Amino acid sequence: MLSKDLAVFLLSSFTLAALADAWLYFAREAVTGPIMPALLHLLWGFLRMYTPTVGALLALRLSGRSLREELAGYLGISTRAVLHYFASPLLVYLALGVYVLLGLVAGLVDLGKPERLLLPLLQQLQPTAAAELARLLLLVQVASAYIAAVTVNAFFALGEEIGWRGYMYRRLGSQPNLRSIVAIGVTWGLWHATAIGLLGHNYPELRWAGVPLFTLFCILLSAVMLPLVTHARSILPAVSLHGALNALWGLTVLVTGLEGAEGEALGGLGALGLLSLAVVYLVLRMLLSRLAGRG
Repeated sequence: MLSKDLAVFLLSSFTLAALADAWLYFAREAVTGPIMPALLHLLWGFLRMYTPTVGALLALRLSGRSLREELAGYLGISTRAVLHYFASPLLVYLALGVYVLLGLVAGLVDLGKPERLLLPLLQQLQPTAAAELARLLLLVQVASAYIAAVTVNAFFALGEEIGWRGYMYRRLGSQPNLRSIVAIGVTWGLWHATAIGLLGHNYPELRWAGVPLFTLFCILLSAVMLPLVTHARSILPAVSLHGALNALWGLTVLVTGLEGAEGEALGGLGALGLLSLAVVYLVLRMLLSRLAGRG
């Protein structure tokens, strides 16, 4: 049975997120031009990602716990936590590499697709070197994703991580067992449901049918994050990993050869993405076991 404060956290987080989605659903119809829609989505993303933090603060206030002590405990700033923070995004690069390799074997990945998408635009700007410029831009995006992961994306991701890997994980006992992984993963995935169904977030074709897929994705992602949080005694590695995922994982759409609902079901947030995360989870388990063996 849910405790009263955990119920408040969940109700607040879900309700505020759904309200943010409803606001964007109606507000985007009134916005035009090349810049304002992007700014509107940026504001929506920021507000939505901090709803779990608001839910956690409300629940902590209700239970009479010290907000400062709880938040300091979640962050757990230390040398170990900082090292994990800067290393964790590399797991997303590993996942992307696994995705590409598995996709090539399965015939689902087309590495020439991003270049073909960029060429028409670049040929207008630099006709003689469009192909080289397209490849350079893609390399720059992959490299700069790390900087985004540990800076601006991390600031956005912190709003979710305080709630899921901070407050909720602590209420569940702070152990990366199956119960915690599934509970947090399912909750995290379903928290996105209105964004996916109403707005087409991540699944513009599948919409509501994408919710079960994303919930599975969140379970596997939680399986990767929770051992890192436990090992670092801090949510910081989950923050930077989350930031890296938001910076890099969109590339899976660019390289996936399938389009529409089929691409969504089998691509980066579908079957192939799930398999890639499972591989990364196994690699992480081996790495952490070796570190534990060294004391």
